[in-house]
Amino acid sequence: MYQTILCPIEASKEGEEVLAKAAGLAKLCNAKLFVINVIPQNMLPKDYQKELMEDVIPKMEELCAKYSVPKKNRFVKVGKPYEHICTLAKKKDVDLIMIGTHSKRGLKALLGSTANSVVNYATCDVTLIKI
Repeated sequence: MYQTILCPIEASKEGEEVLAKAAGLAKLCNAKLFVINVIPQNMLPKDYQKELMEDVIPKMEELCAKYSVPKKNRFVKVGKPYEHICTLAKKKDVDLIMIGTHSKRGLKALLGSTANSVVNYATCDVTLIKI
């Protein structure tokens, strides 16, 4: 079974739904669980990105604490989400990435979904959680 699971989430109700499932599977498999939130890098000023980071960190801390994810296994980054997710997965030798998806179809799916990019670039198993 899986020994190391990575769960990319947003600090939101939907993110908590995904984390709850990942934490449940990690417990069932006695696996190590890592959680990451990536704030998409954009053309906004760095001060605004810093503000976003300051807003996300406490929410992530609360969510991760609720599901007993150790502080050393929690990450908040700024950049391209799929790149940070896939890089962390390789670095931590992750067996499974559990990521939420809104199941966009057609043109919207082609224009860029983090889950879609992770599925295409990850070197481990990926489970999509429909939210």
